[in-house]
Amino acid sequence: MSSQSKLRRIVFIGAECTGKSTLAQAVAARLGAPCSEEYVRIHAEQLERPLDATDLEPIAHGQLRLEDQAATMASEFVVHDTNILSSILYAEHYFDTHLDWVDSLFEERCYDSYFLCQSDIPWVADPGQRVSPEERALLQERFIAILNRYDISYVPVCGTLEERITIVNKKLGLD
Repeated sequence: MSSQSKLRRIVFIGAECTGKSTLAQAVAARLGAPCSEEYVRIHAEQLERPLDATDLEPIAHGQLRLEDQAATMASEFVVHDTNILSSILYAEHYFDTHLDWVDSLFEERCYDSYFLCQSDIPWVADPGQRVSPEERALLQERFIAILNRYDISYVPVCGTLEERITIVNKKLGLD
């Protein structure tokens, strides 16, 4: 069995400003595992305009590239600060469209554990990245719906960073 076949992929997912990045980085550090970033943030910061539907393809390619790069550096775990499922959701939510190749590829990829970060932390403005606390609530409902649509089991995580890490450790059998 290759090292990649026993690799455990951990995904932190959820609406904007739910603590995904902070939690993903903290868990990766504790596991000594690589962590892939959320590519849409990198892409958006490089633009001098708002995101539009023409950005969906490069965002999807970038997200997949970051996920795969992190996986090549992993031994037992790889942590994803979101994954390509977010690209599917945002294409639907903001642009009412699908990239068929992304949908198909997502269904072929294997992610072992999903943690849905809850919106029990304060919303913080981030121009160009976050819309509003109301949008966060709507997106959170959409994340739950897309997880259910793909029949993906997930663990909700809430509370302080340490409480969230404890939830993750228990689910992964690391407590």
